[in-house]
Amino acid sequence: MKKITLIYLAAYLTIGGIGFGFFPSFAIKIFMSTGDYGDVMPRMVGMFMIVLGLLIITIVKNEDYKYYLPTIIARTFILVFMVYLYFITDDILFIFLIVIVSLGLLPSIFVYLKDKTVGA
Repeated sequence: MKKITLIYLAAYLTIGGIGFGFFPSFAIKIFMSTGDYGDVMPRMVGMFMIVLGLLIITIVKNEDYKYYLPTIIARTFILVFMVYLYFITDDILFIFLIVIVSLGLLPSIFVYLKDKTVGA
């Protein structure tokens, strides 16, 4: 199950990163954004998403799950920060991103807690 949750994470990071990095206007339009982020900021966000996606792919490829908990902690921080961004911008883009991240984070937390109770 860890592998599946990380594949989902790698997929949305890499695909989303390509979208924001190389097709920012299209990506912003898909998420029905009401904000104006210019052309450079989405590309920079896309660059970071691609890099993070490649790191997650490496974790999955090597089946090195010792970094599973840090991925949960990082996504939790990202989720909380995106909620904050939504409230200060009122941009629906962040609702879409919150849903995408939550769909991967919640099963990851469940898998982590289940592994902890089984291993205890």
